Amino acid sequence: MSQPPVEPAPEDRPWPTPGPPGPGPQNPYGSAPPPYGGTYGQPPPHGGGERPPPYGAAQGGLPQYGGHPHPEGGLASRWARLGAAIIDLIILAAVDFLISLPFVSWHRLTHLRQGEFVSPEQYKLNLIALIIGFLYFWLLTYRRHGQTVGKRLLGIRVVRADDGGPISNSQALMRALVYAVAGNVCSCFGVLDVLWILWDRRKQALHDKAARTVVVKVRPGAPDPYATTTY
Repeated sequence: MSQPPVEPAPEDRPWPTPGPPGPGPQNPYGSAPPPYGGTYGQPPPHGGGERPPPYGAAQGGLPQYGGHPHPEGGLASRWARLGAAIIDLIILAAVDFLISLPFVSWHRLTHLRQGEFVSPEQYKLNLIALIIGFLYFWLLTYRRHGQTVGKRLLGIRVVRADDGGPISNSQALMRALVYAVAGNVCSCFGVLDVLWILWDRRKQALHDKAARTVVVKVRPGAPDPYATTTY
């Protein structure tokens, strides 16, 4: 009577040669499952893996919020705007002084006659300052990528409030009229115009609101909205 074949012990059995993986998704024992229920080796579906950017993410270099620039991210700080304004005022004061030399009698300016509260020379000086300030803020903001000298040094620029694009000539003109002209004619309004950024949600001064503009940071490597602007 024949004996049944003797099976070798498990530890004496030869290990099978591994072959190529079979078709279908591979999920080795002990490996982590794919994120958000996706398939191994396949990009995650919408909503899995890399999540889509949240509402309000930057578009076109300017953060958006309900179709408008975000009230916080991307906007220039109040200190940067103040520093740029101080630099611009120092430049304007030096230019005003040099241009006023042939037209203003400085002795007459500081020596009032009897019954005078303001010297007529002061009106000349104010008119020169008004014209120079208006041209400075209008032309540089429009033709120099939304930047005066102070804004360029502090790394900020003026853009449209609705989409972050380059401002038009009419917007630059309106900003200069409100900021330079109205500020020179009525000093109280000029102070209120500048102080408005302290409590405004989008850090806009009154001349920004009149021209529908905002001031934003110039981010390194970000696209320049004025790159394709022709004058």
